[in-house]
Amino acid sequence: MSVLLINPPYTEKVYGTKQAPSVQPPIGLGYLAAILEKKGIEVKILDANAEFLKPEEAVEKILSSSAKYIGFTSVTTTIPLIYRLSSLIKEKDCTKIIIVGGPHVSFTAEQTLKDCPAIDIVVRGEGELTLCELINFLKEKKDISRINGISFRKNGALINTPERELIEDIDKIPFPARHLLPIHLYSPSPLSNVGFKGKKYARIITTRGCPNQCIFCSSAHFWKIVRLRSAENVMEEIELLIKKYGVRHIDFLDDTLTLSPERLTKICKTIIDKNLNIKWSCYSRVNTITPELVNLMKKAGCKVIQFGVESGNQEILNSIKKGITLEAVRRAAKIVRKANIKLMCDFMIGLPGDTKETVNQTIDFAIEIKPNIAAFCITTPFPGTALYNEYRNLGLLKDGYIWGKMNLHEKTEFFTPTLSSSDLQQLYFRAYRRFYYRPAYVLQTIRWLIKNPYEIKNFYFLGKTLIIRQLRNILKRK
Repeated sequence: MSVLLINPPYTEKVYGTKQAPSVQPPIGLGYLAAILEKKGIEVKILDANAEFLKPEEAVEKILSSSAKYIGFTSVTTTIPLIYRLSSLIKEKDCTKIIIVGGPHVSFTAEQTLKDCPAIDIVVRGEGELTLCELINFLKEKKDISRINGISFRKNGALINTPERELIEDIDKIPFPARHLLPIHLYSPSPLSNVGFKGKKYARIITTRGCPNQCIFCSSAHFWKIVRLRSAENVMEEIELLIKKYGVRHIDFLDDTLTLSPERLTKICKTIIDKNLNIKWSCYSRVNTITPELVNLMKKAGCKVIQFGVESGNQEILNSIKKGITLEAVRRAAKIVRKANIKLMCDFMIGLPGDTKETVNQTIDFAIEIKPNIAAFCITTPFPGTALYNEYRNLGLLKDGYIWGKMNLHEKTEFFTPTLSSSDLQQLYFRAYRRFYYRPAYVLQTIRWLIKNPYEIKNFYFLGKTLIIRQLRNILKRK
C-alpha cells in the first residue's frame, strides 16, 4: 500500500461526546481513493471518526500501516487535531510523508506549514488530479515544484505552485470508493432520518460550486465555478448504491440541489419511473423552487428540504449578499409544508450589523415560518470567506488566532463590533428556548408525528439534546 487517507477522529471535538448522534461517510476521501485506484495506486482509507478511535489509537493504526504517504482531510474545526496527529506521527516515524487537503488548508496553506512543521505538503482546492500527480512524482523522486495546486517547503522557503486547473466534466470522475469505507458504521442525522432504521445510508454530491456569493461561505471560492453532473450520471450512482449496497436513504450534499430544476426534474422522473423506492433529503434555496417541482420531489421520495434563511431582517440579508427576500422565504416554507415534506431552516446569530434587536427579529421570523426544525448557529468567520477577510481588516481576527476556538455553537470566543461573545452565547440559547419551548411548536410537532410516526424517535433525540444543552448552559452560568 502506498497511500493511507485519514478522516480524523473529530466526534468528541465537535459534539462534546464520545458518541456522535450520527456518523457520515467522508465522500471527499472516497473520491480521492477512487481516482488513485483508477491510476493504479494502492490506497486505503482509515475513518478514525467512524471507528470512534482516540487520537493515540488513530496514530498507532497509521504507524502500523505500510503506507508511506499519509493524507488528511481538514476543515477549520479539525485542523488543531490534525496538527496534533501529524506531530505524533512524525515523532515516531519521520519517513512518512504527511499531506493535508481540504477547505481550511486551501485558504491557509502558508500558515498551516508554518504552524505545523510535521505537515510536509498542502494540496489546495480540488484534489483528485493533484494528489495522483503528487504521489507519482514522490515515488519517482521528481521535482514536485512542477505540480500545480500544492504548497510545501524547499530549503527553508515556503513554495506555492500555480493554481490547479479544474476538472471541467465532473461526470468523468469515478464514483467514490465506498468499498474502502466502513459503510456499516454510517448513519444519517436524526434530524434528517426518514424512517429506515437499520438500512444502509449514503451521501451523494451532484454539484461542485455555488453561483451565490454569501459572505459567510467559502464554497464559491473553493470550487471556483459551478459544475453539475448530468442527470444520467447521478442516476447511475443512485442505482449502483441500491443494487450493490442496499441503500434506501440518500442525503444529497449539494449546496443547492434545486439549482437546475430541469436536471432535478429528470432525476425525479427517473426515480419514479423505475420505482426505486428510496427516501432522500437535500439542501435547497428559497428562490429556486416551485410547487410543481416540490410535489415532484415528494413523489420521488424527498422527505426533508433544508433552507439557509440566516436572518429575519432584510437589511442584514442584503448586507451578507444572500440574494433572497423574506417574502420568498415565506412562500417557499409554505410550499414545502403543504407538500408534507419536513422543513428545516438554518439561522445565524451575529451576522455583520446584527444587534440584539435584529437577532430577536430572526427568532420571530423563525417562529413565523413554522419549520419542523430550526437550527441556530453563531456566525463564525472561517478562512476563505469574505467575512473572514472583512473581520481581519477590522482587527477582530489577530495573527495567531486559535482555530480550535472557532465554533459555530455555544462555546464561542468570537465577538463582533456590536455583540460580545457573551451576548452571542446568550442569544444562541435564547433562540432555542424561544423557538422550541412553545405550546404552539409542541402541537405542531404532535400533528406532524401523527402523519409521520416513524419520526417519533428523531424528535425524542431532538428534545433530549435541547434539554441537555440548556441545562449545561444554566450550570455553566452558575
